[in-house]
Order: sequence, then C-alpha cells, then structure tokens
Amino acid sequence: MTWRSMLNISAVTMFGLALLAGSVVGAPKAKVSKRQLVGSWSLVSNTTANSSAPPFGANDGFAVFESNGRFSLSLVRSDLPKFASNNRATGTADENKAVVQGSIAYFGTYSVNAADGSVTLHIERSSFPNWDGTDQQRTITSLTAQELKYTNSAASTGGSAELTWKRVK
Repeated sequence: MTWRSMLNISAVTMFGLALLAGSVVGAPKAKVSKRQLVGSWSLVSNTTANSSAPPFGANDGFAVFESNGRFSLSLVRSDLPKFASNNRATGTADENKAVVQGSIAYFGTYSVNAADGSVTLHIERSSFPNWDGTDQQRTITSLTAQELKYTNSAASTGGSAELTWKRVK
C-alpha cells in the first residue's frame, strides 16, 4: 500500500466520521416559525402510550393558533354518552366520569422556539385544573402547510401522546 493510498483512505475515513458526528451530535434542529403554526387545525389522529385511556379519533379535536400569540384547543371523543336528565349540572356519576375522561379543553398563549422546533403552551385555564397556570411543551416532529404533528411528553392521562392535525381552510 502506498503512502498516497493510505492518505486517501485516512481522508475518506475522517470525512465519514465527521459526517456521522454531525448527524448525531451537532445535527441541525427542526426549524419552525410561528407564522407556519397560525391557523385552525382539526385532529386527524392521537396515539398515546397510556393504554388505559382511549385515544381521541379523527375530528375529535380542534385547535386554533392566532397570530397574536393566543391559542385554544379542545378534544372531545365522539362516543360520549348523552345525559339522561338533559342537564349537564345534574349528570350521573357515570355520565360525568365519561365526559371527564373523554374530553379536555384548554386555552392561553403560546410561544414558538424556532431553534428546537417546539411550541410552549402557556395554559391559563384547562378542564384539567392541574394544568391551570402551567407551561406545556410540545415537540413538533413535522409541520407543513397542511399537516402538524407533535409529541406531548406529559399527557394529562400519563405517559406521552403524539397528535396529528390537518389545517382547516
């Protein structure tokens, strides 16, 4: 083996290692802008790591991100039972339990971290009161003109959840 071929092998090896290190350690983060997020979104799917909580299905959710930094999000399962009394203030224990376990709504302000591809929801009020006054981070895994996907690592039912939304026109 000649000195020149050893040098070429070394250069190729170093270049390959640099590419590998860049893809693992110094990989560029997802770029997300607030402008991309602004609009109305309808739920497509929801997968959760907690099998005891039934997931929300297509069209069970609606989210709005306004250009002024405010948001509102509601998830309501389509199979909730009707209240026999026709009065939500007098629901039975089973009816109330089904509604609490089958829905969540919250609103507040939001901020986008373009560098790490996340959105932080500054929750003012939630139907799950433990979230009132908290910041909830969502890691955006994909955002196109028509689709939004993010992971919630601290779902209200425990574990994590991945939600996919489609833009509403």
